[in-house]
Amino acid sequence: MAQPSAVVGWDIGGVNTKAVRLRGIGWSDMRSVCRALEVQRRPQDLASTIAAAARELGVAGSDLHAVTMTAELSQAFRTKREGVGFVLDALASGLPGSDFHVYTVKGRFVSPTEARAAPLAVAAANWAATANLVARWYPDCLLIDIGSTSADLIPVVEGRVVALGSTDPERLLSGELVYTGALRTPAEAVARRLPLWGGSAGIAADGFALSGDVHLWRGQLQPEDYTCPTLDGRPASREFAGERLARMVCGDAEMLSESDIDALATALAEAQLGSVVESVMRIRERWPGITTAVVAGLGDFIAEAAACRAGLSVVRLAESLGRAARIAPAAAVGWLLRHQLQSGP
Repeated sequence: MAQPSAVVGWDIGGVNTKAVRLRGIGWSDMRSVCRALEVQRRPQDLASTIAAAARELGVAGSDLHAVTMTAELSQAFRTKREGVGFVLDALASGLPGSDFHVYTVKGRFVSPTEARAAPLAVAAANWAATANLVARWYPDCLLIDIGSTSADLIPVVEGRVVALGSTDPERLLSGELVYTGALRTPAEAVARRLPLWGGSAGIAADGFALSGDVHLWRGQLQPEDYTCPTLDGRPASREFAGERLARMVCGDAEMLSESDIDALATALAEAQLGSVVESVMRIRERWPGITTAVVAGLGDFIAEAAACRAGLSVVRLAESLGRAARIAPAAAVGWLLRHQLQSGP
C-alpha cells in the first residue's frame, strides 16, 4: 500500500466530533479539532460537521482515516447497530471516496463493511484506542480519561490492556466506566443533598445545573470549554454558572452569597470526585501492583485528584500530546493506524 499523505483519527461522539491529523509517526506534525454537535438534536448535520472538521485540518484525498465512535449510544438511534451504520454513512457522505479503517474493542482495524456486520465490536471502542496507545508508553498503569460526559478507567498490566468489560454495560458493571464528566453531567446526578446555611438541603432535581457549572464556578474550566448549551440558555460565564448552582437549592443570586454558592460547588465537586475514587479503588483491588495513573481528557483535573486520593502517582497525557490529550481517542486511533502501516501489525 502506498504511504498516505497523513492519517486522520476520528472519534465521533454523541455531542462532539473530534479529529486529529498526523503526518508522521511522532506528534511534532499534528493538528486537532473538536466540533460540538448533539447528534440527538441534529443528526442530519453529522456529515457536514465531519466535512467541516476535515477542511479545518487540511485533509487531503490521499489521507487514510482511522475511526472510533460513541455516537451510536445517542437516543437518535433505537439500537447501536443503527447508530454504527449512521455514523459510517455520515463519514462516507462527509468524506466521499475516502479510505476508512474502524477500530474495535479488541484492538484491531476492520473495514466499514465488517463494522456494519459486527456493530458491538466497534461501538464505544474509543477507550480501547487510548488504552492501547498508553500501554506502549506506560506498561503498568491505570488510564483515567474523563471527558465531557463520562470517565474511562482502564487498567494496563505488563503492556496489556486488562479491562474486564468490552461493552458499555459490562464496563459500568466492572467500574471501568463511570458516567460522570467534566461538563454535561446533571448536577442532581452527582449528589443527594447540599450544604446550606449551616444545614443540609435537599436538591431541586429539575435540570437547573450541570457539572460544567461547578467547574466553571471553581475556575477549573474556562468559558470556551463549555461547548454544550447551558440549561437556562444564558452564557457560560462564572456569574451565570453561580446562578444556575443557586437554583439547585431553589435559590438565586440575591438569596445566596458567593460563599453559599462556593459551598454548593465544593460539595458537588467532592461528590463527583468520590464517585471516580470509588471506581479507582475497585480496580486497584483487582490490580494492586498498579502505582501510576495516566490522566487525560477535558476533566483531567478530576482524574488527577482521584488518582492522588487513591495513592497513585500521576502522569498527564498532555505532557506528550499537548491539547490533543483532551481528545485522546482521536489522536490514539490515528497513531495506531499510522504505526501499523509503518511497522506492521
